[in-house]
Amino acid sequence: MIKTKEVGQAFILVLIILAIGAVLIVPALRLSSTGLQASQIISRKNTGLYAAEAAQQKIMWMLFRGTLADDLTNDGDSVSFSVDVCGAIVNATIVMRAVESKEGIILAGEDTIMVSKTVSPDSVVPPDDYKVPRYFSYEIELEQVSSNNTASLEAIYDILPSAFGKQDYIYVSDSSEISIDGGAWQPIDDPLKEEQSDQLRLRWPASGSFDSSFGHFEPAQVNKLRFQIYSDLKGDNIVACNWVIIKVGDVYTLSGPQAPITVGDPAAPGGCSSDGLFEAYKDSYPKIIPPLVETIITYDIHIRNMDGNTRFIVQIDDFLPPGFEYILGSTSNLTDMDPYSENETLNGVTRQHLWWNQDQLTASGVSVAAGANVTLTFRAVATQGISGSYYNEVMITPKNVPSPTAFTSIDPSYNWSLAFSQTYSWNSGIVIVPAYDSETDADGETVDANLALSPLGVIINSWQVK
Repeated sequence: MIKTKEVGQAFILVLIILAIGAVLIVPALRLSSTGLQASQIISRKNTGLYAAEAAQQKIMWMLFRGTLADDLTNDGDSVSFSVDVCGAIVNATIVMRAVESKEGIILAGEDTIMVSKTVSPDSVVPPDDYKVPRYFSYEIELEQVSSNNTASLEAIYDILPSAFGKQDYIYVSDSSEISIDGGAWQPIDDPLKEEQSDQLRLRWPASGSFDSSFGHFEPAQVNKLRFQIYSDLKGDNIVACNWVIIKVGDVYTLSGPQAPITVGDPAAPGGCSSDGLFEAYKDSYPKIIPPLVETIITYDIHIRNMDGNTRFIVQIDDFLPPGFEYILGSTSNLTDMDPYSENETLNGVTRQHLWWNQDQLTASGVSVAAGANVTLTFRAVATQGISGSYYNEVMITPKNVPSPTAFTSIDPSYNWSLAFSQTYSWNSGIVIVPAYDSETDADGETVDANLALSPLGVIINSWQVK
């Protein structure tokens, strides 16, 4: 028999248990509701993501196995469509990209940093008086073309035109500035000024080597240096050109005659005094070729005599991109004879090396008048199917080019005759095998990809989920 007091105590315990249960059960029910809602959100997110990724897989198949690449022939061409992936509607857009690569490439030789130069003003013609001193602003551009950047830029030498004379006071003090990879201009110390036989040579830095902030380049990085000259011009009816020599590691790279200043009315407007070298560059057609399809490329090698006198070409060397092959019987213009050829492995890359020497060009070489242009044309078949940019390199060998003291005295132990024996085009004659930007979205989920083609399948260059 339960006593009345004990019954009251049991009732109190029941109330306590019910109170605690309410505290626990209500939040649990709320948590369950939240969990169900979150599960629905996650389910939609997963469905959208899976559908967008599945559509990317379909696009890869359409590019590699289907005809989608055939519908995209020019840079910027696009195709859009929708696809149903297990009930989820995916919107897809594919854009063809045929843009020149901005990354470093593997070159045929030892040069790694391309140097070029401009000047302002670039002419002094009547009624201006060239005997009156004026300011000339020079800008040197240095681009790390090669993917090999193990050696750093140690020094820059600038050999000014002899038309300025050799006095060191023509350099404007405190005018030297540098820009690192597109950054703001910042001052640097004046160069070493060295008077040569008839011209002034400048060296940055005045002693030692550049520090790593300016001397070390990442592939495709561009650094610049600018300075001023205040001088009159000695001589009339001439073209006064400038030379830049850079030392990268233990290799000297020559710019060739650049930054011409036209003085008066020269007989050979394209000539640079008696420097004796040529300028070479290359055109290609077509510039954009479809992936995985053998295509014939027409190459034009343009050669310009930068000298004020007639000069001779004794050899032309051409290095085709990897996967490209010369077509027999296709040479025209300068000669119609096939070149010698062989496959060479250069800096780890196998390429076809073509060369036309005096056997094909005539025994004394090809005569090119002062300031004149000549063209050598040939064709090659592109069997390269991997998306990317493919460059050509040309070397022109002139006949009997001297090595001026202003160069050889930089480093008497260096083989300057070899350095002067060839004019180098750097990377030119570009042929682009396109890549593709692909975007798919479903239920608010977006996948962006950049896709490249190869003979073995599709290469995913980038993949981003938004």
